[in-house]
Amino acid sequence: MKEYNTTDRFKCLFRKEILVVLPVYFLFLMPATAVVAYLCRLLDRYLGLPLLISWPYNLISFIVLILAGAFIIFWSYTYLVLEGEGGPIPPFSNDTKRLVTTGPYGLVRHPSIIGKLLGVIGLGLLFQSVTFTFILVPLLLAGSLILNARIQEKIAIERLGDEYVKYREEVPLIVPRFSKIVEMLKGTKAGPGS
Repeated sequence: MKEYNTTDRFKCLFRKEILVVLPVYFLFLMPATAVVAYLCRLLDRYLGLPLLISWPYNLISFIVLILAGAFIIFWSYTYLVLEGEGGPIPPFSNDTKRLVTTGPYGLVRHPSIIGKLLGVIGLGLLFQSVTFTFILVPLLLAGSLILNARIQEKIAIERLGDEYVKYREEVPLIVPRFSKIVEMLKGTKAGPGS
């Protein structure tokens, strides 16, 4: 399989597989989540709950988490586009043609969930909402895990068969093994069976 460099990954930002999902994130998901976080902050005030984190640390935390989350999502999606020859969200792009087991997919099966989780936690901190961060975010995470583990993985097994079953047995859902992170940082292969 071809090796891709950083320039190849940055070029993915201009590929239709990535461009079609940007409006979903920027015009719907982020604004809708921000409105919910704001409403949760109003509920926190009504309930007399304290601010989660004070100004300007809430803004700094938000910026750090949203950038880290965006990086993880983009990094993951480039692997789907380049190695998988498909797109990240099948209704908006083609399914991947190959199972991707390298890069972030060598660490966890659903790395984009980690990126999205960082983003919504960042919004909770930005809006200083205890309710959003400690009640709603765990519920959103549970829903996302159920959706991915039940629906997407069932489809992957139907499409890829034993190859995906073996991958699922070797690679954790969203919590990477420490040894795999160390391997990746050292520049050695991070993937199933390594």
